[in-house]
Amino acid sequence: MAYRIDAEELAPPPATRFAAEEEEDEGEDDFEGWSEGEQPTRALFVADTTVYPSPEAALAQAKADGCDLRALVARLQLDTLQVIRLINHVRRARLTPADVAQLTGTEPFLSDNEELQPVPGYENDGLLQLDFDDEGESDPAEELALLRQAYHELRMQYAERVGVSSEDAQGKVTPARPSGVDVHYFDSYAGHDIHQTMIADSVRTLSYAQFILSPDNAHLLRGKTVMDVGCGSGILSLFCARAGAKQVLAIDASEVAMRAEANVAQNGFGHVVRVFRGKIEELDTPLQAYVGQVDFLVSEWMGYFLLYESMLPSVLYARDRYLKAGGTLAPSHCRMLLAAATDRGNGALRERFRFWDDVYGFAMPSMTQGLTHDAGTEEVEAEAIVSKPASICELPLEALAARQPEFVSPFELECTEACPVYGLVAWFDTWFLPTPQVPAEALPPCRVTPIEAREVSGLGLRGNAVQDAPASGRGQCVSFTTSPFGKQTHWKQTVFLLKTPIEAQAGTRITGEIRMHASEGNTRELDVEIHYDVDDPPRPNEKRVKSRLVQLYSVR
Repeated sequence: MAYRIDAEELAPPPATRFAAEEEEDEGEDDFEGWSEGEQPTRALFVADTTVYPSPEAALAQAKADGCDLRALVARLQLDTLQVIRLINHVRRARLTPADVAQLTGTEPFLSDNEELQPVPGYENDGLLQLDFDDEGESDPAEELALLRQAYHELRMQYAERVGVSSEDAQGKVTPARPSGVDVHYFDSYAGHDIHQTMIADSVRTLSYAQFILSPDNAHLLRGKTVMDVGCGSGILSLFCARAGAKQVLAIDASEVAMRAEANVAQNGFGHVVRVFRGKIEELDTPLQAYVGQVDFLVSEWMGYFLLYESMLPSVLYARDRYLKAGGTLAPSHCRMLLAAATDRGNGALRERFRFWDDVYGFAMPSMTQGLTHDAGTEEVEAEAIVSKPASICELPLEALAARQPEFVSPFELECTEACPVYGLVAWFDTWFLPTPQVPAEALPPCRVTPIEAREVSGLGLRGNAVQDAPASGRGQCVSFTTSPFGKQTHWKQTVFLLKTPIEAQAGTRITGEIRMHASEGNTRELDVEIHYDVDDPPRPNEKRVKSRLVQLYSVR
């Protein structure tokens, strides 16, 4: 396919004069006669028709006219793409030095990708190619990433103008469809219902928002490179952009990645957030520039019974490959807990059994067969818990090996009252820590009361507004629980029903061992074994034979 470009689109501004030549060829712009190493550059302001021998000469003249462009870029903390937009806008809108002096860095044109289109006649201009960061330390990887991003955005805009498909314009192969057990997993996240459920979970979403947007944590994100593994709708990436991140790499293997990209563009953060579709383990080539360059790694990877769906290994892979030494993981620590429960409150533990007792006048006990083989996901009320919880697994994300965790953990649960124990209930607590390598024993108590929206700084902002509250640098720890003692979350609790209820007394101890490993048939599902015995308080002259019971469960 051939494309025609009108010659007048490329025509230089009229009456151009060359500062480096004594003689001019009227009406021509061939730049012949320039010495090697010089880069002909047009003036920043269109009222000046001079062509200068170098970008530095053009900048010097702009400074003499009252516009110190380097100082302005530094003051407004503009990135490479914003500088290009600024220069193009100054020329396209025919701004004056006085106009430029009034800029605050919040102008809409600084995030408008239309301003990446060069002004006709200025396509190869030296100012557009000048590195405004060359007076300070430069990061080659970040510069390369920004250049790639600019190139990608320009190609997409050109494709839209001439009617080429986005895939042709990007010159890339459509990501391979997931295979095996990944198919159902990624397909389940392609729709919108599951994302609405997760975002509507205020315990979850406001905890992430508070950690990311807190002025006390601004030093972790402002001007930093962020990676969001499993970005979904893009909500966490947008929080990071609002917090002042320099760039956010949003990763998702599901088709929801396309919606995330649209959400980013809709809210004016296309210059900050870049979406990559694919499994993080399969994006080594497009993400090569970011190896060891990420300052802040965020992910909402937690599943039912914390480890269901086995997404954590992908987060740990990203940690090992992309996170800088001393970088921040959000969250950074999780803890799994287990407690004994009776059928109290809303009756969640026995509801599935009771349902079949009377089905429109018919008893159907055969339908209860197998109900104790699968772990249930239920909302268990606090009054159903009849023992102190026992910690069964600590997950310090900064130190874990990059594989699906499996564990064998002993437990002891002492019942607080006389009642039938129908099952064991599990949940997890989560911490976001602003300082690295905090040991489990030094973690602050997990917050039980839910975070309120009024506690989160920056939630009132809209569109591409950036959080500008003064940064304190103190660091704020955020935590939340999925226990029955806090506000219910979409994770609910995991219920392991016992085949034979335990007739407990106050002081009865249920001791044993819980074993968890990935299912052989589906590595995103879990198999759990609970080995336990019951030790009632001894009675005078009573002889007892203890026997250990074993139950197997599937978490799926």
